[in-house]
Parts: sequence; structure tokens; C-alpha cells
Amino acid sequence: MYAGGISILSFSSFHSLVVGANRPVGQFLTRILAEQNLSYKGLGLEQRERLGVMGQGRPFFILTPSLFHSEDYQHIPYWLEQARDQDVPVIMLSSLAVFSGPSDDVWKEDDEAYSDKPLAQDLLTLENMVREHTRHIILRTGQGFSLMADDFASRLLTQIRDEQTLTVDMQRRFSPTPADDVADVLLAILKQVACCDDLWGTYHFCGVEPASSYAFAEALLAEAGQYENLSDVELSSEEGSTMPAIWVPQGDTTRLFYTFGIKPKPWRKGLSRLVRRYYRAESEPL
Repeated sequence: MYAGGISILSFSSFHSLVVGANRPVGQFLTRILAEQNLSYKGLGLEQRERLGVMGQGRPFFILTPSLFHSEDYQHIPYWLEQARDQDVPVIMLSSLAVFSGPSDDVWKEDDEAYSDKPLAQDLLTLENMVREHTRHIILRTGQGFSLMADDFASRLLTQIRDEQTLTVDMQRRFSPTPADDVADVLLAILKQVACCDDLWGTYHFCGVEPASSYAFAEALLAEAGQYENLSDVELSSEEGSTMPAIWVPQGDTTRLFYTFGIKPKPWRKGLSRLVRRYYRAESEPL
């Protein structure tokens, strides 16, 4: 059904609206929801759909923009307006990139040493809009990677495969955070807030063990080397060399653990999974 060129959604048959389902975290989240036979609908952030009459069971909006697609953020206000009009709880994926400081600093949810970079300011503006909803979750994540988008891991793997010598920064550290782990965390949060009404707020999640770009590149090379011959690739380290284009600080995950029982996960296991997935997808016939 359409009104004014905008389609009308009915929530009689599903409960979770994943907006940003075409982004890495959204893709992993919709896959998990489908595997667990949980009702959902996936949409792109750029789509324009208005809510119809609510069915039984109140839905959730889960907004999963990508840090590496800055245009995603301009669509968030539209979906927040829809959520406000229908009194729908909102879960939004944000980033620890809102903070600025030394790379070894670990930021808590109540810290306010915010970055003055445009991306950080845009994120903070959207977070404040989300907080206008009484029932909301903001999940700030660490240095995300998926090998599905234009993130640091994807660029690094391309360089590893194309160049025999690669010089990488060894000073500035971050917490690598696999996109599929983020999706798992979002679902765990969703299941709990659907049953309990006093868990709303802002939380941090990132992978275990901070790493420099050099350490991450070493791990990536070791994993990728299991699927193709990369024995000629030489890594070297130099301060200020290759590092994430969008650097994301480390976050304290204590509040997430004590509220939801969610522990940070080792990013090296996630890297192994995602590299394996990358090479399997590459080998599949078109």
C-alpha cells in the first residue's frame, strides 16, 4: 500500500525493523534473525517507508549505519521521526569515534572528551536525537571491520594482495571489532530489552586486545596466507604510516557486561571467520 509515493508497512507479521540491512552489521543481523526464525524486515537507510497500523507485539527499530558510508547518517532523522510517531523503541549503532585523545585512553559512556571532527559531531547530534526517545539504546563500537565494506581491513587486505612490501603504523592502537560480533551483541540486547524496560541507555562494545595497525596487518596476513600464497609479502613498521582512515578509540565495556552480561570477544577469532568468509565468497561462481 502506498500513500503519497511512500509505502506503508504493517507490523502484524514481524517485530524488528532492521534499517541499514544492506550494511555489514545489518547483513549479519538479518542473517542471525532469519536463522533463529525471529520476525524482522530489512530495509536500506535511504528507503522511505511509513508505519501502518501496529499489529500485536511492539516492534523495534534497529538502525545500523556504516561508519564508512557517511551518507547513511543523513537518513537517520527520518527513521527517528517514524519511531517517535509510533512510539517505537530505537536501537542505534554509533561509534567510539565520538571521542578524541591518546590511543591508549579507554573511554567510558559518561566521558565527554569529544572529538571536534565533523563525523564525531554528526554522530553526537544523532545520539542526542535518539535520546529524545525514552526507550532507546545507543551502542558505540570500536574499530569495526567486515571485509565487506571500505574499512581498514578491506583496504589492508587489498594492499597485502597487490603489493609485496607494506609499511604500517606501529604506534597508534585501536580495538578491532568484527561486524558479526556487533550483530550478535545487538541481538542479545534486543532480546533483553524486549523483556525488561529499565535497560535503556548508552553502551560501549569493542574487541578484546588493543592492537596497532602493524599487529593487525600481521594477523590479517597470517589468516589470508592460509588461502593464497602471500609468502613474498614483507611488512615493516614506521610511525605514521598506513593506519585506519577513520581511527576509532578504545572503549570500556564494563557497563555492557554488568547490564546485559555481554562480554567483549577476541577479535582474532572474528578475523579468522571473516577472512574465511571473504575467500569463500571470492571462490563462488558468479
